[in-house]
Amino acid sequence: MTLDPKTANGRLYLSEGCKLMQWKFCEQDPFSNPGRFKVNPCVLGSRGFTSGSHRWDVEICREGFWAIGVVKESVPRKHFLRLTPEAGVWALCHDQDKYKALISPDVTPLTLRSVPKRIRICLDYEKGRVVFFDAESKEQIFAFPPASFQGERVFPWFMVTGDAQIKLLS
Repeated sequence: MTLDPKTANGRLYLSEGCKLMQWKFCEQDPFSNPGRFKVNPCVLGSRGFTSGSHRWDVEICREGFWAIGVVKESVPRKHFLRLTPEAGVWALCHDQDKYKALISPDVTPLTLRSVPKRIRICLDYEKGRVVFFDAESKEQIFAFPPASFQGERVFPWFMVTGDAQIKLLS
């Protein structure tokens, strides 16, 4: 799996192999694509899923604001994206040295034993499960309550701003 440059916000810069992403103040002049995120600094993974169990690892290369998880294919791309399961987003974020699960009605602060360098995201489509693990210690970070994806395709999803960098490992 790689990052899909056709969906990347204009301020996200992807590495040549589409595995590393970072945010830059200067917006690129990306070609017009209806699948591109116009407001939020997001990008999707190159593969979407409508069945099965899947997992992928990300490496946090620099601190800053980042969010990772899964989204429904139908999430808005041209205007602000609400970061909640009701809006089709199941994600974990890091902001101001704090980790949070983006769940409604309020975010859930997370207390971690150690700062994860690699995070594993696990998706079980049929069971509606999205679970995050520390990829090195195998310790569970957070599990969202079961959801229904309603037959819609679900994609890996990534967001960064500031100095944060995320590298897709698998």
